[in-house]
Amino acid sequence: MVAPRRFVLLFGLLVLALSPLTTRSQQPLETETARPPQKGAFEVQTAFEYQTSKEGTERALPFAFEYGITDRLSLMAEPVSHTAIRPKVGTRATGIGDLEITLSYLFAREKGRRPALAVAGEVKVPTARNLLIGSRKTDFTTYLIASKRFGKVDTHGNVGYTIVGKPEGAQLKNFFNFAMAGEYFVRPKFTLVGEVLANTGSSPEAGTVSTITSPIITPEVSSGELVGMLGFRYRLRERMFFTFGVSYDNNHAVLLRPGITFYFNRPGRTRTQ
Repeated sequence: MVAPRRFVLLFGLLVLALSPLTTRSQQPLETETARPPQKGAFEVQTAFEYQTSKEGTERALPFAFEYGITDRLSLMAEPVSHTAIRPKVGTRATGIGDLEITLSYLFAREKGRRPALAVAGEVKVPTARNLLIGSRKTDFTTYLIASKRFGKVDTHGNVGYTIVGKPEGAQLKNFFNFAMAGEYFVRPKFTLVGEVLANTGSSPEAGTVSTITSPIITPEVSSGELVGMLGFRYRLRERMFFTFGVSYDNNHAVLLRPGITFYFNRPGRTRTQ
């Protein structure tokens, strides 16, 4: 899904969720999990993202489509149908965003003290046409993912590495990604969620803004991010969830993210535990 741009924050936590039908992480979390859908299961997620900061506002309408190829292997596609960047000063931008495609594989199920372990590979396809929205270059990311359950709390951790496609005139570097998330199953229909996301940034010098000689600076290029999110998930019907998350970063940007998730199972199948 689309993360807030230029993030760096100090808002942390590890809480959250479990109900009979929510045994793998969904939005508003962006942390990858080792809870794959069952073979033949299909999940659709959509949300409205609104970010505000002293620099202006951004809006986006992302989607996510995930399919369980086997009980261990899943494929997810995440297009962004609409993005609108409205700075208080400077050029505005409107258009589609980039497409992310992720293939995940669960290679070890949770057992005893050992967490469930998975690997994932993600490709960012540069479908955005506007340089204020996307870099027009392909990025590749690999993840090591761990998920561990403690009673009513399910926790998830990620370590990732991104190979950055370098736009013309840009001096960028590859970077590491880190994430921790938790789900706390308060009631059968209600789950609290939270996460912390961070990366080392693609700017050549940590703590500085992007050094692009082109007159247009792509928001995707950052000097590092640290984001905190709190939210909840509420089951409206057996296979439909309303979700809401609030993110905040050390640039004092706030992201509001209401969303809806639909889950379609093969008859007689349940989610992977």
